[in-house]
Amino acid sequence: MKKLIFLIIIICGAIGAWFVHSEIFSAEAQYADKVTFSITKGETVSQVAKKLEEKHVIRSAWFFKKYLSFKKLDKEIREGQFEVEAPITLARVINSLANPTQAETTITILPGWDLRDIADYFEKQGIASSTDFLAVVGQSAYNYKIARETAPVVAGDWGITTDKPNFVSYDGYLAPDTYRIFKNATIEEIVQKLIDERESQFTDQMYSDIEKSGRTVFEVLTMASILEREVRSSEDKKIVADLFWRRYDQNWALQADSTVHYAVNKKGDVFTTAEDRDSLSPWNTYRYPGLPLGPISTPNIDSIMAAIYPENNDYWYFLTDDKGVVIYGKTLEEHNTNRLKYL
Repeated sequence: MKKLIFLIIIICGAIGAWFVHSEIFSAEAQYADKVTFSITKGETVSQVAKKLEEKHVIRSAWFFKKYLSFKKLDKEIREGQFEVEAPITLARVINSLANPTQAETTITILPGWDLRDIADYFEKQGIASSTDFLAVVGQSAYNYKIARETAPVVAGDWGITTDKPNFVSYDGYLAPDTYRIFKNATIEEIVQKLIDERESQFTDQMYSDIEKSGRTVFEVLTMASILEREVRSSEDKKIVADLFWRRYDQNWALQADSTVHYAVNKKGDVFTTAEDRDSLSPWNTYRYPGLPLGPISTPNIDSIMAAIYPENNDYWYFLTDDKGVVIYGKTLEEHNTNRLKYL
C-alpha cells in the first residue's frame, strides 16, 4: 500500500513537473511570428501580468508572476518596448524583459535654424516642450552676461566647446542633419548627439588652421552662423567671409541684417527696419562693431569651411536682392548705387 501511495506521489510529481515545464517552456500563448508589447513607467507586476494575459502574450497571469518571482525579476521589471519572436512561450516573454527594444524616430534639424526654431520643432514633434529644451541649451539672443547669470551647461567632453563662453547659449553648436533617436531619449541625450555630430565635423587640420589664422573656434562658429543666414552658395559664403573678417579686423560694424533678425526674433524677411536696427541687443551688428555676442544660427559645414578658409577679394560691401542674388561693391559709392539699382 505504501509503495502504491509513493508511486502515485511520484507520478503526480512527474505530471506536475511536466505541466510546469510545459507552461513555461513549451506552451504557446498564441501562434504568431512575433508579438510586441510595452510596459510604461509605474506599472506594477500585477498590472503587467493582467495586460499581457488579456492580449494573449502569456497564457496565465498567475504563472507569469510566480515565474518572475522564482527568477527574482519581479523587483526589476523595466519600462520600454519589448519584442518576442515565435514560439511565444512564457520563458521567452520573461527573457525579453531583460532586453527592451527602444523605439526610434527621425528628427531633422535644418541649417540656419536657431534654438528657438529647434524648440518649436521639438514641441510640434512631441519630442519635448520648448521650455524643457531651452532649459538645457539656453535661450537664443539672451544676454546672460548682463543678467549676471550663467548659461546652461551640457555635460560632455568636446573640443569645440572648449572656448565657449559661459554667457551664451548653445546656438551654433548643434549640427543640422537628419538623426535617428530613441523615442524615450532625454533632451540631454538628444542635445549631446547633435553636439557629437558637430564635434565630428572638425578635423585636427581645421583646428590647426583656425589657430594659425588667429581666430578661435567660437569666433569661427559665430562667423559661420552669420554666413549661413546671409548668403546661399558656398562661393558667396567664402567671399562674404573674407569681407566680414576684414571688417572685423578693422573694428567695423558688420551691418549684417541676419544678426538683427536674431536679436529681435524676426522671421521671414531678409530686410530690416530702422526700428530693428535701433535694438540695443549685443547681437545688433549695425549698432556695435565686430562680431555679435555669439552664434545666431545652426550653420552647415560649408559655412564653417568658408569661415575658416575665406576667399580673398577686394569687396567691402554686398547686398542680396529679393531673388537671393549677391551683389558686391568695392566702395561705399558703388554699394549705394547697387542699393538704388537692386533694392
